[in-house]
Amino acid sequence: MDIKAAVTHDKGEDFKIEDVQLDEPKHDEVLIKIVATGVCHTDAVARDQDVPVPLPAVLGHEGAGIVEKVGEGIRSVAPGDHVVLLSLHAGIVKIAIPAILLTVWNLTSSILAAS
Repeated sequence: MDIKAAVTHDKGEDFKIEDVQLDEPKHDEVLIKIVATGVCHTDAVARDQDVPVPLPAVLGHEGAGIVEKVGEGIRSVAPGDHVVLLSLHAGIVKIAIPAILLTVWNLTSSILAAS
């Protein structure tokens, strides 16, 4: 599918919004429509190659959004759930989420469990 993503092609280059291809979610992946995100220090360090990553790259590991599709092995969230993405360690999320260790938290369940 066609999506838009912030891409950096060379060391220190500004991020540019570009059209990229995204595969359908695999067995253990979740497709999330991102509605809020930011660029953090880890993204800038990776862009600047202080932490070497293959370029071009789509960086980022923080965000919030709405689940659109889930792989057949996913049981913790469902389409329509509002979620927050949290990296278990500083890293880089490729186009397919989760490409690194990510925890998808269902906000409603987390709030109810805490009360």
